[in-house]
Amino acid sequence: MNKRNKRRKINIGLIGYGQHGKWAALPSLRAASNVKLKCVADLSADNLVLITDPKVSTYTDYRRMIEQEELDAVYIATPQNTHAAIAVNALKAGLHVITEKPMASSAAECKRMCNAARKAGRLLVVDFETRYEKPYMQIRKWITEGRLGKLGAIHIDHLWDCHKATGRLAERRRRFCNVAGTLDCGIHKLDLARYFNGGGEWRNIRAYGAWFGEDVRFPPHIAIQARLDTGVLFTLNSSFSFTAYIPQRIPSSNYDSMSILGDKGVVVLHQEPDGARSLQIVSETLSEVVPFVGHGGKTGIVSLLNDFASSILTGRPLPPEAATGHDGLMAQLIVGEANRDAVEAGDSNTPKKGH
Repeated sequence: MNKRNKRRKINIGLIGYGQHGKWAALPSLRAASNVKLKCVADLSADNLVLITDPKVSTYTDYRRMIEQEELDAVYIATPQNTHAAIAVNALKAGLHVITEKPMASSAAECKRMCNAARKAGRLLVVDFETRYEKPYMQIRKWITEGRLGKLGAIHIDHLWDCHKATGRLAERRRRFCNVAGTLDCGIHKLDLARYFNGGGEWRNIRAYGAWFGEDVRFPPHIAIQARLDTGVLFTLNSSFSFTAYIPQRIPSSNYDSMSILGDKGVVVLHQEPDGARSLQIVSETLSEVVPFVGHGGKTGIVSLLNDFASSILTGRPLPPEAATGHDGLMAQLIVGEANRDAVEAGDSNTPKKGH
């Protein structure tokens, strides 16, 4: 075993210290047991002054950071339209990469990132941390055990206000809707379908959108129907409009439901008004209800970071919970096509002439 394989941690740099970097990425990097945060890069010097740890270097140019620091990997938490250029530069420098979702602004950019990772022989991982939530890991376990038989359909409702349409976070919400619409967050649910299915290519994508009067590019509420090439029917209702236009909040500010149908059993995800969730399975071999306590996004990111680092240090393959660049590409393909289809169809709230 060489020196590198005896190490217990990888050296990592964070690129992007905006809202998500502060709230999720940096705390997760500090909490992960297999990584050592060495440096942070951000265009804003005002953001960087908030880094008070003297052992963490700061840079306003990520390229200088990559050149000057002894790193194994970088975590990209910048705006979506910058992911591809940063990732390609890091991969060419011989670094492994974790990037925030969505992986990039287009499928073409995702392909460029995947090609760069393959040429460099480095890991490219996308932060679909939802895969690490215990209810979803349990669903996949039941599926791989054959509890549901052959999968036939996956139906998901993901309704979230993603900040109110007015107030201090309204502009951030507007940026999301102009870049990816509600699928900026709903992309997690698109990825879950492939996670449950063990992969697959998307086919027959159709979508309609509702804008609720918002002047944004992509719909803050979308209904998608598609198939995976395994034959599984998939539907998703994804919303940034859920309670977004009213001052009141429900306790969890979101509503999730899910049903997965096989020819030998079904699984249903139930959510209570306070946000508590439970899974119900009814199958030929097992019938039970399993409750789950709350789970935050940062917990999943920590697990992803530890698996990412462990793979780098040991050479072992990534577990199925760690989404690869190919997984990120597949998610971006359906995001792009669904949003295009919804925009072409027009606002479902606007009466069409002649109707």
